[in-house]
Amino acid sequence: MPSLLPFRNFHFKKGLEKSEDKLKELAAPPYDVISENEKAELKNRDPNNICHVILPESYESAGKKLDEMINNEVLIHGEDRCVCIYGIDYKKPDTGEIISRYGFVGLLKLVDIFPPSIRDGVIPHEMTFKKFTEDRYQLIKHTDGNFSPIFMIYNGNGTAEDLFKKYTREEPFLQTIDRDGFTHKIWEVWKKKDIEKFQDIVKNHDVIIADGHHRYSTCLRHSKNGGCKYIMALFIDFNDPGLIIYTSHRQIQKMPVKSINELTDKIKEKFEITENIEDVKALKILMDQNKGKHVFGCYFKEKYLVFKLKDAIKPEEHIGGECSKEWKNLNLPILHDILLKDIGIRKEDITFIKGVKNGLSNVNNGKIEALFMVNPTTLEEVHEITKLGEIMPQKSTYFYPKPLSGLVIHKHTDTIE
Repeated sequence: MPSLLPFRNFHFKKGLEKSEDKLKELAAPPYDVISENEKAELKNRDPNNICHVILPESYESAGKKLDEMINNEVLIHGEDRCVCIYGIDYKKPDTGEIISRYGFVGLLKLVDIFPPSIRDGVIPHEMTFKKFTEDRYQLIKHTDGNFSPIFMIYNGNGTAEDLFKKYTREEPFLQTIDRDGFTHKIWEVWKKKDIEKFQDIVKNHDVIIADGHHRYSTCLRHSKNGGCKYIMALFIDFNDPGLIIYTSHRQIQKMPVKSINELTDKIKEKFEITENIEDVKALKILMDQNKGKHVFGCYFKEKYLVFKLKDAIKPEEHIGGECSKEWKNLNLPILHDILLKDIGIRKEDITFIKGVKNGLSNVNNGKIEALFMVNPTTLEEVHEITKLGEIMPQKSTYFYPKPLSGLVIHKHTDTIE
């Protein structure tokens, strides 16, 4: 069963100055969504911006910088260990609605997750790639720290809500605004009985790694070489209305067809085709109306199209491999192993992009030839596939919004935490 421990919450001392948002100059987005230009801008903001540690000039310099900030009390912590409540107030991209999401942060005991198994209650939903794990391994090897929590989800049916309400009615301990204008808030929980309630929630539920597989794998590897046996994690309930999943869309560098007619001829046996769609807004409405029906949007030759898998087509009869029927009925295997395969698109010509707007712009600017759009993966699908001990297809999920780097920090010490 999963195990949670409270931790020493290292945080920026300047963040306690309530008169001004000093944390904005010191925290950063997650390391994997920071461009080279933004990295330079963040490092220029403040000599102690967390980017100097998470995206360092060298791994050795990251360790030295972290130690320097702790020794100079740029980073401080309380006298005892705590669990943190992490709240985000943000604007929902598709509707503009202001929404709040709450979770809790503590240390999750590391266990082996590959091959996937529900035995230990910590379940991956994506594979890791060595080129990314090696980078994060070198960072933790030289810092022995976690600078943003990995993102875990669990099906708790709102069991933490009363605990959240008890603390969030008070002023937050830390607060800042990120680059998107989202407000991030931290409350520290010190009372033993309340910490035990959070521990019981984790102990009594399987937890799925939503985001942070590479950091988890590198921490596990580090732990086997004498490092900390725990990793800092943010736990979000499946049922929180503030939890959103996006799916990466597929950019096609080179299409093997030269016209709309040639494209539709290749797929008309398996897909119903809707043409003459006015614009991307109309396309999105049509895709939204057909959620759960295996529909895909396409922008090619300045035209918008929607493809819907015909009811008579059974994906499991057309997709090979050992995966379950449930896995083969996900949108992405159908997209890759039926639609794109029938068109004749090569794997090496496919790249991924999160935003439709940027993907459309790339087509119009001639950077790519086509964009295929996908409805978001659902939480129910993630839960179903991981319960079967399987891994979701590549680039299935983008959990939103993500926690900041440098807002709460865990630094491993000699004692087991």
